[in-house]
Amino acid sequence: MPENNIVMHIDMDSFFASVEIRDRPDLKDKPVAVCSKTYSLEKDAPRGVLSAASYPARKFGLHSAMPLSEALKLCPDVILLPMNRDFYKQVSENIIKIIGKHTKTVQQVSIDEAYALFLDNVKTYDDAKAAAQLIKNEIFAAERVTCSVGIAPNKSVAKIASGFQKPDGMTIVLPDQLLSFLSPLFVTKLPGVGQKTNEFFDLYNIKTVGDLAKTDKRFLFEKLGKQGLIFSDMANGLDESPVIETADVKSISRFYSLSPFTADPKALSLGCHAVCEEVHKLLSDKKMFYKTITVSLRFYDFSTVSKSKTHSVHTSDVSTLKRYAEELLLELTDANTEHKKARQISVGVSKLKKTDANQMQLSDFF
Repeated sequence: MPENNIVMHIDMDSFFASVEIRDRPDLKDKPVAVCSKTYSLEKDAPRGVLSAASYPARKFGLHSAMPLSEALKLCPDVILLPMNRDFYKQVSENIIKIIGKHTKTVQQVSIDEAYALFLDNVKTYDDAKAAAQLIKNEIFAAERVTCSVGIAPNKSVAKIASGFQKPDGMTIVLPDQLLSFLSPLFVTKLPGVGQKTNEFFDLYNIKTVGDLAKTDKRFLFEKLGKQGLIFSDMANGLDESPVIETADVKSISRFYSLSPFTADPKALSLGCHAVCEEVHKLLSDKKMFYKTITVSLRFYDFSTVSKSKTHSVHTSDVSTLKRYAEELLLELTDANTEHKKARQISVGVSKLKKTDANQMQLSDFF
């Protein structure tokens, strides 16, 4: 019989660091960390916070949210890279688009993770495994980064499962395996159990998910309120929260990698036009107008500059997009007095709105 309500959770592996490393083969197998804030090593007083750490860096105990000063004590040779959120966002958008091709519902919950429901032709867990592997393969082929997947009857178990065989893993929990899968786990593996909640559980000797599953619900409600009941349900393999399609996007962007790196205006212009075509196609697919255009240049040393311009009205015209993007590109290249070579150019649009039947042509605006 068909096995209904199969949920998939996709979690990118050390996403920020992986995206950086893919374009720099020299960093492969080295401890790399991305800093979420501007960092300084002046006067032996490093400042900043790690946003991501590669798997080699994690072997030294480095992890996200760790102060830079502490990270350098644990791993003095760690290679530090500045945060480039716009770049990661572009890759994330590409990945979500791939997931959406093979599923009927995608709920993106952060830049590097999403839940999804499979297409109606996926009726068994074997079907789900094959579909998930196809998604994993396509993501790697397109973006050269890996992800780990959890497949289960509900969201909370799928999320736990996706972290089981990192990196590049896949863990499937069948309906009759829920309790045997959950019970031995430390209670901190449950989504939403933070430090304070874990201190409470520790106080009452609730160490494992199995311990929590056997704890009286009334006691949990008295101590933790409604959240205590939610934790109890999760510990017993119960989670009725739905997978909800992500709300309309707020921006669309694409990038073009330049190989070899170049400062040649003609090469940059060609890349700019190519990216504009991609962005326009996505706008057409989503039936959306844009108002603001942003162009970014990422140089060989990974420094990034950006400029934006806002149109007077919403439009969907590719010629306008190209013209504005060219103007912004020229401003960026004129400001590049060091004549640094660029490794990537990106074009994005924002302040989006949906079209309607009476607003399908640019000519309506001029």
